[in-house]
Amino acid sequence: MYRCFDELDDAVVILDRDNTVVRLNRSFCETFGIGDDAARGVEIGDLIARHLVPLFEGGDSADRIIEALRCQRQVAHATCRMQTSTGEVRWFSFSCRVMSGEPYAGMVLARFRDVTPERDEAVRSARAARARVGAESVFAAVGELVPYGIWICEPDGTVLYVSPSFLDLAGKTLDECRQSGWLECISLEDATVRADLRRCLDTGWRWDRELRVPDPDGECHTILSRGAPVRDEDGQIVLWAGINLDITARKQAERLTAVRAAQQAAVADLGQFALAGAEPPELMNAVVQVVAERLEVEYAKVLRYLPEEDLFILEAAVGFGGVRVGTEKVDGGTDSQAGYTLLSHEPVIVEDFDAETRFRGPALLRNEGILSGISVIIQGDEAPYGVLGAHTRTLRRFTRDDINFVQAAANVLALGFKRKAAEEALSKSEEKFREIAQRSFDMIYTCYHESGIAYISPAVTRILGYTPAELIGQKCRDYVSPLSLAAWKAAQTKLARGEPVEGLEVEFRRKDGTSAFVELNESPIVEHGKVVGVQAAGRDITERKQDERLRQQAFEQIERNIEQFAVLGDHIRQPLQVLLGMADLVDDPKASTVIRDRVERINEYIRQLDRGWVESRMVREFLRRHEQD
Repeated sequence: MYRCFDELDDAVVILDRDNTVVRLNRSFCETFGIGDDAARGVEIGDLIARHLVPLFEGGDSADRIIEALRCQRQVAHATCRMQTSTGEVRWFSFSCRVMSGEPYAGMVLARFRDVTPERDEAVRSARAARARVGAESVFAAVGELVPYGIWICEPDGTVLYVSPSFLDLAGKTLDECRQSGWLECISLEDATVRADLRRCLDTGWRWDRELRVPDPDGECHTILSRGAPVRDEDGQIVLWAGINLDITARKQAERLTAVRAAQQAAVADLGQFALAGAEPPELMNAVVQVVAERLEVEYAKVLRYLPEEDLFILEAAVGFGGVRVGTEKVDGGTDSQAGYTLLSHEPVIVEDFDAETRFRGPALLRNEGILSGISVIIQGDEAPYGVLGAHTRTLRRFTRDDINFVQAAANVLALGFKRKAAEEALSKSEEKFREIAQRSFDMIYTCYHESGIAYISPAVTRILGYTPAELIGQKCRDYVSPLSLAAWKAAQTKLARGEPVEGLEVEFRRKDGTSAFVELNESPIVEHGKVVGVQAAGRDITERKQDERLRQQAFEQIERNIEQFAVLGDHIRQPLQVLLGMADLVDDPKASTVIRDRVERINEYIRQLDRGWVESRMVREFLRRHEQD
């Protein structure tokens, strides 16, 4: 390649990646009087400062050129005046760019092109035009300041002036442009624009087009070309003046912005798909399709990691031919990009698999001739689920934005997997709860304010006489006895505040019209901060309530018996006292003795009643204490 540079008339210097001189071509050595051997290995800034700075004629051109070379900044055109080795002062167009093709990737090519003839001709043309229109005297100067500059032509399109920077881009001379026209002598992706320019020249309409122009190195530039007619006092067109502005960077930025916006929208759509309950295979297929499409690559895949075997299983793929999803295996560790991604705990980018030294490329990628790729980790609950990868058969340098997009897609997968696992766990929990509720002796139900009872366990049939199907959609309040409505409403007020209710005793109406007493423990159902229903467990306490009623009746009967004992004793003692008094008045001693014996026997009965009364009170107090306990 270096021999080819020696054939060029332009002065060319090639810099290594560390900005040291690799080679000066023949024209550079002859033009500036510097030997190639003396320059090799010298840092470019030192070379210019030592040999070329004395040759610059005024201005800060040398400083700007040194800065551009040291920063490896691409320069399309910069004009400078320099003295050659023969002592002659010439105008040069300086340009430099970083080479991308192997094996010269990262090296810099700088060129000094002698543009003195074109500049002199431009000056002469501008002076000629100035004789007719004085304002055109500044066009040449302006053309040196604007990337790809200005153009001036006759009313019929004959070229008077084209900026040297645009001539460099097109690889043409000013004479060549004059012979055929500045637009006709360059390569264009859309040839119809030449007819548009001719139409504008014929009609006097303004010219405003975007041109796609390849440079001599094959890189395509987007040029915003605008022009307008310049008229004399009579309104006649005396010439055309226009500007060519390089908007390649702006177009690339606009394209990247559109690409990133489309990627973000795609990630949002994937997130919606995941939240809608997509099954994992559906979600993985959607992700690989979107990643391949939006990243503009041919291949994308999801690999699930099996830590016990240190292997990956292919679970979704796009672009791969002849692979079996669900059975295709990829080695872990340093035997694959996916394995290395897990080992490094961060995204991994490969620009050229043929030059990769960190890990070996798996057969899955080698068989497809893949050269570049990007892979990110799909997180799991406690350990990585696997790896999401995107690959292409062309050499490509992925950016940080590309990493962010693929990682966002992997995060959607992780969210979908986590949501699915949570749904399965919830389903199992609900199934277990339902099995417990179905076998429970208690009545368990879920009731919503708007839709009524959503679930009630079979125990309701034993307790209230209704089947669960008869109560679905009904409101619990409709089955509450009027005697329990006040307690029911108080409990509902407490639940509405988000507080649970325990030990609520409610009387319900059975299907046969009888009453059933149920002790309820209730918890509020809260959704989005609002109580929307209740979950409750109810135990049948009808028998207990009946026992309580019987015990109360027994207590009452004991109280009545105690009172009757006391009254009965008093009623008997008074007549006995009368009998004893009459016995004292009887003249018959024998009869008096009999009366006294009978009275004493009756008193003994009364004393037994008194002792029974005392014992009854003691029993009553014992039962009351026991009931309280």
